[in-house]
Amino acid sequence: MPKSEINQPADHYVMDFKQAFAVLKQNAERLEEQQEPDLDQLMVIVEESMQAYKACKARIKAVQDALNQTFEHD
Repeated sequence: MPKSEINQPADHYVMDFKQAFAVLKQNAERLEEQQEPDLDQLMVIVEESMQAYKACKARIKAVQDALNQTFEHD
């Protein structure tokens, strides 16, 4: 099993780091460009951003753990 599939639920789609980072960047730009807050879309943006943040955080941790494990064995 590839490392990217370890500890990921099989029942729903998980974004990879690049996709998640793009979502965060796009949502930040959307919020910065608004002249007036769009409260109807705010919850959607926040929820989408939280999922993307979690995906990025999990991938960074997986890479850190893999690097730590690699360098511990040297």
